[in-house]
Amino acid sequence: MYKIGYIDDHPDQYENYRKKIKRRFPDIDLILFDGCKTKEEFLERIYKEQVDVMLIDYKMAGTFSFDGSTLINYINDQVRDLECFILTGVEQDKVADGLVAERNRYSKTIFDTEGDDEEKLKKFFDFINVLIESANVFRTRREQKKEEYKVLYEKRKKETLSLKEEEEYLRLYKVLSSYGMIEELPKEVLTIDFEEKLDHLLRIGDAILEKHREE
Repeated sequence: MYKIGYIDDHPDQYENYRKKIKRRFPDIDLILFDGCKTKEEFLERIYKEQVDVMLIDYKMAGTFSFDGSTLINYINDQVRDLECFILTGVEQDKVADGLVAERNRYSKTIFDTEGDDEEKLKKFFDFINVLIESANVFRTRREQKKEEYKVLYEKRKKETLSLKEEEEYLRLYKVLSSYGMIEELPKEVLTIDFEEKLDHLLRIGDAILEKHREE
């Protein structure tokens, strides 16, 4: 079963899209992310639903404080391998902020398969196959990230992680534990070493600044 997250500030067509996908691809679930207001809430919903790929409306700034491409940029900073696609009712050349590649932008007319028009059906099937391929790539990369996490985990036990590696360890932990690929750990176990290292670096930075002031 593939899980596709769907974000739209006016999801009037959600049920229509969901049924059209389910009719021809019964192993795909289109999941509406409703009730979210901030980028952080959308990110937490991704973890909760354990989605494999995202479809996000472009023009949402009227409802939220950001549009779809800005949200995608934020998501990919946190979940780097999760493929996100823009769905838009505007012309493709109007999406010109440079945050989403053209190959990841689709018109909402891609769901227009009424009358079983062969050309429209082909475009729809090609679109869904792109989503499935992206989902499979994300699953494969998650397995690779699990191996990277194991390496960082062993280094962490030996207390040999750099601050940058610690940040990556925590990021991987968040993604992999949310997708049920590793065991969840108590929050204090995760953060205490990281916070101690950060405090240590800040103290070093303060000492350097103080030294320069004295000079």
